Amino acid sequence: MAKLSRSNLFLGTGVSFAHSQDVAHDVIDAALKAGIRRFDTAPSYHTEGILGVELRRCGEAHELERGDLWVQTKIDGWQMQDGSGLNVARHVKSGMQALGVDYLDCLLVHWPFPEYLQTTWQNMVRLREEGLARRIGVCNVRMRQLKQMEAWDCMPDVIQIERHPLRICSEEVMWCHQRDVALQAYSPLCKMNERIRQSEVLASIARRYGVDIGQVVLRWHLDSGVVPIFTTTKQSRVLQYTQLDSFSLDEEEVQMINTLNENYKMYLESYICPGF
Repeated sequence: MAKLSRSNLFLGTGVSFAHSQDVAHDVIDAALKAGIRRFDTAPSYHTEGILGVELRRCGEAHELERGDLWVQTKIDGWQMQDGSGLNVARHVKSGMQALGVDYLDCLLVHWPFPEYLQTTWQNMVRLREEGLARRIGVCNVRMRQLKQMEAWDCMPDVIQIERHPLRICSEEVMWCHQRDVALQAYSPLCKMNERIRQSEVLASIARRYGVDIGQVVLRWHLDSGVVPIFTTTKQSRVLQYTQLDSFSLDEEEVQMINTLNENYKMYLESYICPGF
């Protein structure tokens, strides 16, 4: 299995910095300085405008061009319902305007409402054909939805799901790897759940490499071929979470962490996306 480098890390601009330009500036500047070039947001986070301003501001300071960055946003449920997906392009262009970009590196369906998914997806395929979105994908899917996607005329380029040591998603990981679909993990640290913070398995590996548990977990994602999307409001965390090049986990260590699996899910999409 191919191992990923820390350059694949994403900084997620979610509710943690909503409405705070100063915090966003400090964290995004620290992320760019540390080598992170990938950023994830969504309309419902209310951070597209904030992210756009800071990527331009900080990007210029670090002499980065648009092509150096990966900018990723989503289509939210209310946008899918607006005209049964027929207005997807309008909503996407509005998000691009807020972000200050003329194309998206990736556009994702945030919540796959079954009654609107097919129409929304067809519109997203069109946006990719037009060059407005270079990659398209779906978030918050489970194996039965992934199997349904096999019949689609156009397969997703990217899948984004909740994944961490308490929910290792082995079937989803294998499905994506077998089909060359990129898999992204949100909440990759499970908000440092007590069972992760107090795990002797993780602590023993951390001691072995002289790092902390959070770094071990992010390295586990990368070394199992999954791209983690972490969020923080602290510059120190950005620096800490990007110091991953000094060690790599072997297969035995990856499997040790896999044994922590409980199929524990922090976010129950059934509350937001009925029927799934």
